[in-house]
Amino acid sequence: MDILEKILAGINNLPTLPTIYSTLSEAIEDPNTNTEKLAKIISTDQVSSLKILKVANSPFYGFNGRIDNITQAILYLGFREVKNIVFAITVINFFSKDKEQSRFRPVEYWAHSIGVGIATRMIGSIANENKLENYFLAGIFHDIGKLLFSEFAQREYSKVLEIVARNNCLIREAELEVFGIEHSKVGQILSEKWKLPLSIQNAIYHHHEGILEQTKDKLIASVHVGDIIARAMKLGYPGDTLIPEPNIKVWEILNVPDGAIKAMKKSLRSDFEQTVRLMLVD
Repeated sequence: MDILEKILAGINNLPTLPTIYSTLSEAIEDPNTNTEKLAKIISTDQVSSLKILKVANSPFYGFNGRIDNITQAILYLGFREVKNIVFAITVINFFSKDKEQSRFRPVEYWAHSIGVGIATRMIGSIANENKLENYFLAGIFHDIGKLLFSEFAQREYSKVLEIVARNNCLIREAELEVFGIEHSKVGQILSEKWKLPLSIQNAIYHHHEGILEQTKDKLIASVHVGDIIARAMKLGYPGDTLIPEPNIKVWEILNVPDGAIKAMKKSLRSDFEQTVRLMLVD
């Protein structure tokens, strides 16, 4: 079995989806589901319930302590946003945050991912996107393929990180050299297995390019810019220190006002610091 086969086998052996997420997804698709039923499902997991309330009350969502229970969280944030927060929390807890290897620190990886999630949602908002429920989750999972490489090919991924350190290159360039495939494709394979929305699958797969040809996909463009901003602001550590230039075409898609990206940086750092504490501290 070659390296790629080993990684794909590892993905295939992962559980389909966290049980609470699957149950929530089914309930949300049921037209007879009400807020109380969803709150009851979430409340079966006390750890997730507590973190959801903390995240919902963070400055990131703007409610600042007004949400007292899961029912209110669902009413204020919406079914799908709460489901996505549940999913993010359960997946972060599913993969060990303590299993460090040479030059790869899961806590810093997740911190960067959370930073991209926050930036992605902010960019979507200033780009006047009305449906923001997938933006935070797409940003958090844009680099999930790196974690899969580290999980299922730890020795080989150490080589990737050595190449990055030696050549000062992007981590995806080193991944292609070692594996013949880079993390965006591996992440897309997992997102397909987990049956995440196609919009999130596309954002994971195309976040480096920032565009999907023949479309004007704001989510992909927002993740692309969010990743670059998080790198520039050193929010967590993505595995290399380079800051790519954004694809010029994304600005046509997003059409953000002049100065809007610069203006959001202060609140981005503050929201990042608080959300990392809420989501990564047990």
